[in-house]
Amino acid sequence: MLKSETRAAAPKLDIRGAFVRRTDLSGVSLLGADLSGADATNATFRGADFAGAILRKTVLRGADLTGAKNLTKKQLAEAVIDEHTILPDYIDRNILSTNGSDNHK
Repeated sequence: MLKSETRAAAPKLDIRGAFVRRTDLSGVSLLGADLSGADATNATFRGADFAGAILRKTVLRGADLTGAKNLTKKQLAEAVIDEHTILPDYIDRNILSTNGSDNHK
């Protein structure tokens, strides 16, 4: 057996429905994490890695996503954001609102 085969897979973060308002999650790896329905109002995600994260109905009102990595428009379309949500530079807020998503206002 290869050394990598003997290691157990790292568990993925599961905070479905959790209340994480104003929590500082800067720089964390949210690789494959499930944040469905979590309330992350005014939370800080500076530099966090969102690769494969599930953001279905995740409340990101007022959240700071500055420098977030691997965050997609599709993920944000499933989340709840507002005009106070700080998006990473590579995501254009105007494109999000023209994709038919009503949850950004």
